[in-house]
Formats: sequence, structure tokens, C-alpha cells
Amino acid sequence: MAEVYRRVKSMELERAIALHRSSQNAIKGHAVSIGNKADAILSRHRHDGHAFIETESGDVDQYVTLNDERGLKAAMSIEFGRKGRENDDGKTVGEMEGLAVLRRAAGIYGEAP
Repeated sequence: MAEVYRRVKSMELERAIALHRSSQNAIKGHAVSIGNKADAILSRHRHDGHAFIETESGDVDQYVTLNDERGLKAAMSIEFGRKGRENDDGKTVGEMEGLAVLRRAAGIYGEAP
């Protein structure tokens, strides 16, 4: 009967596989692809150029983020939109539909370019 090892050189099997060079190359390639698509989506809607797409490396994973260093939850508003508020005239102002930049680039929401 076959024996299944749960550890490789004192490392859990899943982590050893994730850290393998070919796995890391595939993960990085996928992150770069998502980052490029997200950048293309964002560039079509950029008004004043504060927000940008950033790809970072973690211990095992790669991260693609929508960064807007101005704060004020601007990146969250770009991705998910925001509700408006009613002004003194009873009109709704400041409402914005989200662009779903990261979700579209990753193929989670709608079509990627």
C-alpha cells in the first residue's frame, strides 16, 4: 500500500507545493495578468490619476490591489461604488456606481477586457 507523507523537510506538503518554483512562477504570472487587466480597466475611467494598480509578493501568495493613497476610502468607492446623499433641494448627489476593477480583471464580476 502507498504511504502519503504529510510533511516535506518539516514543512507541510501544501506549503512545499505552493513554494515550489513552478507554482510560484504560475502564481506570479496569474497576478501580473490580473494586474495588467485591472490597469487597463482603471485607465479607461481615470479622471485625475490618483488611483493605481499594485502587484505585491507575500510569503507564498501574490496580491493585486487597487491603491489610492489619498485615503477617504476612495479605492473602495472606485471598486464598489457609493451611495449618494440628499442635498437641501431633495436631490441625490455624490452617488457613484462601482467600476469593479479588480473583480472584472480577475473574472469574478462581468467580463475582463
